[in-house]
Amino acid sequence: MHPLHWRDTQAQHLTQAGLWQPQSLNEHLQDWARAFGPRIALIEGDQQLSYRDFEHQVCCLAGGLADLGIHSGDRVLVQLPNGIAFARTLFALLRVGAWPILAMPAHREHEIQALCELAEPSAYIVAERFLGFDYRPMAERQLDLCPALRQLVIAGDVDNRGVPLATLHGAVREPEPVDPHSTALLLLSGGTTGTPKLIPRSHADYAYNAMASAQLCGFDRDAVYLAALPIAHNFPLACPGLIGALSTGGRVVFSRTASADEAFDLIARHRVTHTALVPPLVKLWLQAREWDHSDLSSLRLLQVGGARLSSDVAALVTPALGCALQQVFGMAEGLLCYTRLDDPQSVILNTQGRPLCAADDVRLVNTDGTSVAAGEVGELIVRGPYTISGYYRAEAHNRQVFDAEGFYHSGDLARWSADGNLVIEGRIKEQINRAGEKIAAAEIEQLLREHPQVQDAAVIALTDERLGERVCACVILHQPQPITLGALHQHFQSLGLPRHKWPDQLEILHSWPLTSVGKLDKRQLQQRFQCNAEPRQRYLECRVPISADPQALAAALAGHYLPQDLTLYEHQGEWSLGIGSIAQVRLSGTTVQLNVAGQCWSWPADDIPLALEKAAQALPFELWRAYGTATFELARRFHQLADMPSTRPLLQLDIPPLEIRVREGSALIRALQPAALNAAQSRVQELDAECARTLDQSLPRVAQVDIAHHDAARYCRQVESAVAQISRGDYQKIILSRKVPLEGRVDLVASYRAGRLANTPARSFIHHKGGFSCVGFSPETVVEVSAGGAVSTQPLAGTRALGRDADEEARLRQSLYQDPKEIAEHAVSVKLAFEELQPICEPQGLGVSEFMDISRRGSVQHLSSRLKGRLKPGCNAWHAFAALFPAVTASGIPKREAIAAIAEHEGGSRDLYSGCVMIADSDGSLDAALVLRSLFEDHGQAWVQAGAGIVSLSLPERELEETREKLASIAPHVRLLAVETQRAAEVQP
Repeated sequence: MHPLHWRDTQAQHLTQAGLWQPQSLNEHLQDWARAFGPRIALIEGDQQLSYRDFEHQVCCLAGGLADLGIHSGDRVLVQLPNGIAFARTLFALLRVGAWPILAMPAHREHEIQALCELAEPSAYIVAERFLGFDYRPMAERQLDLCPALRQLVIAGDVDNRGVPLATLHGAVREPEPVDPHSTALLLLSGGTTGTPKLIPRSHADYAYNAMASAQLCGFDRDAVYLAALPIAHNFPLACPGLIGALSTGGRVVFSRTASADEAFDLIARHRVTHTALVPPLVKLWLQAREWDHSDLSSLRLLQVGGARLSSDVAALVTPALGCALQQVFGMAEGLLCYTRLDDPQSVILNTQGRPLCAADDVRLVNTDGTSVAAGEVGELIVRGPYTISGYYRAEAHNRQVFDAEGFYHSGDLARWSADGNLVIEGRIKEQINRAGEKIAAAEIEQLLREHPQVQDAAVIALTDERLGERVCACVILHQPQPITLGALHQHFQSLGLPRHKWPDQLEILHSWPLTSVGKLDKRQLQQRFQCNAEPRQRYLECRVPISADPQALAAALAGHYLPQDLTLYEHQGEWSLGIGSIAQVRLSGTTVQLNVAGQCWSWPADDIPLALEKAAQALPFELWRAYGTATFELARRFHQLADMPSTRPLLQLDIPPLEIRVREGSALIRALQPAALNAAQSRVQELDAECARTLDQSLPRVAQVDIAHHDAARYCRQVESAVAQISRGDYQKIILSRKVPLEGRVDLVASYRAGRLANTPARSFIHHKGGFSCVGFSPETVVEVSAGGAVSTQPLAGTRALGRDADEEARLRQSLYQDPKEIAEHAVSVKLAFEELQPICEPQGLGVSEFMDISRRGSVQHLSSRLKGRLKPGCNAWHAFAALFPAVTASGIPKREAIAAIAEHEGGSRDLYSGCVMIADSDGSLDAALVLRSLFEDHGQAWVQAGAGIVSLSLPERELEETREKLASIAPHVRLLAVETQRAAEVQP
């Protein structure tokens, strides 16, 4: 009998038995809205929706989707993170009769393209950005690659193509009539080959899946479910998850991630009663609970599934979190097993429970298909009221895994305990369970073999305390040329593979160990390499709610930790403060050096980006953030000019033992030691209360700063000389600067607060190391590189003052647009930046996304453009940095000749001025701010500095005036230490 025929014969019986309801999922939502109308259904951040409002929004969105041309039977690819937009989109598609294909936010081009080829969706609904990844370029490429794809809908801002999800508000219309036995949605299977398989779940079986689970798990009208795992997974969606909670009148709270700092706050704030995790996250929550004291008293039940939870970890859940534990074994294909709420502890700690439904027909069989004896291990096969009878468009595979009696052969190995519960013992086919994500070894092996240096590959799972299992790539190379883990990461990035599938460990072999029958012996590989990965120190984390302005609190924190070495870096709404240094990466002399706890490693600096990547990979910390600087004179190294004398490294990155990241509403504290974490938490809370109740007590402005006349005559002579050199063809453009000294000792924090209030920078920072300090309000970034390899730079060239009022600002802006000198200066800067990106970026997608806009920066306005691209395979963030550093708007064109001439005209080192302050993360991202509009202090000597771009049309007086305009962004806001504080500072050793 074909499995579909078995399912058909059961449909009437299942309906008569009450297991299947004669309703679609949309009709269930309508019933829930009528029954629970004013009750809160969904919570995301500050947004709350009642059942009635949620159902109304679903109806309006369904109308908008229908107006867009999405109809019954259409497949629609949905890739949205946890949130109300996901729930609204899911049910709106169900209302119009379309089939949502639920992709994970972690999926990248490799999987998305395969899904498009398999399912031929007519529309793709995707987030604009999530956790730093920009989905739009990937989504736009699918429009070009997939003929069936007609519509791109973006949850967020739309760039060039697509429709904003927020604008889809159509008229409420009658829902499409839907057969409850028909397909409702398509879930994704982890699989064992890596090829995506789609799991068609019907309205009837999926409603039963969720509603029966809700009843078994004790959900009721008072249930508050925290959706912490990615909601597109079957587990948090319908086991009982989102759908199960809604069916009982409960509420669902969405968490962007499952990190303890975010989840604990939501549990405490919303009195969460139920949530679900995978085993690696359970370990992280238990570790976090050692120092976190959030109120988790409302939590009644923690479900754990996705992999087997060890009994020793299971035993820690209730004492640490104060809630009951429920072990879950399930599959998106159907079968769900739960330990029961009243099971004895021995069952809960040591088994994965028993089937949800008495009608689940579960057998354990040997390779011959014969049932194994009691207590023996066999392959789990199943059929039942909510187990599928075939994958979507996968006939060949269906013949392999569904037998004539309708049983699905899962590939899972299990045994029955004496009390009738399942104990899962592993998989028949090789699969790596990395932090709950199933990764097919065969898929990674095949992609490794596509690397030009790799002859053969084997991928194994190694036990990992944090991840559960980590991915170890064992390779044999064509030639004995070195290959790095970073190079393989670039390879997988270029293939569009998500980060969680990249190997965590690399081992190079000359031949394979073989079994007695000549097959590759992966067990030997596992035994050999299990201990090869050095343990990396983890940051402890906690998140503290704050009520103060984040800028004010961040500055106050910097003031508290000074005079310790620190860097405060503002970017994208976050003030990130790194305090102290536990490890340093330095470019000095002919090597890149890594120093950790007195140990030193070095790499030749003949290839600086590669050496920096190797040093970063060798850092013995997990999820680190480095805070660093690069002096302007690093540019001489990049452009083969002789080094200039300097007391500081050309480039230095510091890994802090303590960092605090402040944004609106919360501060994330990360420390390597519990005592430092606790002390910082207390300090954040104290300063938050203080900032919230006191007004800014700024010190008086610094006394006269002669930005108008100091060194003016000399500067004009330099401009004249540079124009003469440009006229004879030595170079096209040069930026010349002048210093203006300050009297007295600078109050770094008060200067930062005053300057930040008066400026609108792209980035801002405080940097203090040893006797050197810098406070800056950067008008532009040198380079921004995302973890996914997206590169961006924003050259600013062409300047006018803002003026005294709106009318004068408009007049000056118009003169800027009409000034041929300024326009020419800007155009050549954009052209050079494009040419610098070409060698390191893929040709498709490299271009100018903004051109000749106006950016307001403090007291001035600039012509502004932005260029974007994506790194080529083999290139990392440091290649992008090397290509663009120094910023064209702070050096000149061509850069080499301009850099040499700057030293000639200015007569010395610029040091950090027109270099950069930056942060770099362990995921490969990099953000480097150009050091302009800055205040400097070196061992008690303070100054401000500004420059102007010189081209053939430049006039000395106009360029001098431009330096005055720029200095006005910082000089009037400098604050001095009080006299008694200055004296104390002067007598310090």
